[in-house]
Amino acid sequence: ALPVRAETKITVGSAGTASSALFAGPREGFFEKRGLDVNIVMIRLNPDLPPALIGGSIDIAVMTTPTFFQAIDGGLDLVVLAGSSVTAKKPSDQIVIAADGTNIHTAQDYIGRKVGVPGIGAGMHVLFRYWLDHEGVNPGKIDFVEISMPQMRDTLAAKTIDAVVAVEPFASQILAGGKGYKALTLSDEIPADKPMVLYTATRAWADQHGKDIAVFRDALREGLSFSGTQPDKTREDINIYAKLPPQVMKTIEITPQVLDTQPQELAWWSDVMKRQHMLTKDIDATSLLVK
Repeated sequence: ALPVRAETKITVGSAGTASSALFAGPREGFFEKRGLDVNIVMIRLNPDLPPALIGGSIDIAVMTTPTFFQAIDGGLDLVVLAGSSVTAKKPSDQIVIAADGTNIHTAQDYIGRKVGVPGIGAGMHVLFRYWLDHEGVNPGKIDFVEISMPQMRDTLAAKTIDAVVAVEPFASQILAGGKGYKALTLSDEIPADKPMVLYTATRAWADQHGKDIAVFRDALREGLSFSGTQPDKTREDINIYAKLPPQVMKTIEITPQVLDTQPQELAWWSDVMKRQHMLTKDIDATSLLVK
């Protein structure tokens, strides 16, 4: 039988490769057989995603939850189509890697240091600030620098920063390169099952593509099921975009993902961000979810 011809073109922008349900889709045909022609575009930093949505260069953005909330707070009319990766009590998910020789071990050791994050105001930045605040350290005493995760290893090696906050698959690559050590398992210090990454779009695009969104979600569900039963093949699919050494990619754990995001889980982020003075107004999480 001939394959179903893809008719609807959707461009998806992502600043990371943790969403295995998405990256398995094109290679395994989950989108194509549903009549979707999905093109994945890698974006350097999370803060670049909202402008790309508004500008129309991408249709769907896979962005961190804090980046999404900051865009809403700034007046952009964006919505959540589905959830993706969530926080988990797993050592490999979110870690802080310190440069060799820095002797960083406690929260107080970061005071006055320069720490690289994959986007000012993005998920890793907010969660690290959450941990510092919980430990009694004012996040304002740390010099945060925006660095894309593919550049973190070289930046650590050059000794231009003291530490980076990273996630898989880049965290393992950095550690394997021998340019730093694990100073903090951040995933152990934060609540589990909070939506780290979301599939988002403008409300106008979502209103016009209701059927496509439903089909897109179906493909993601199949991709998520596939990544659970075929992790090795999924890693190969992810590495088309991550471009890591095969021996490193084989060690990467598939990040936990929850597609059905709940309003109360989104609200946790807005509460944390308001405490960090990153939001200027109350945001109704329920109004942001596309049914």
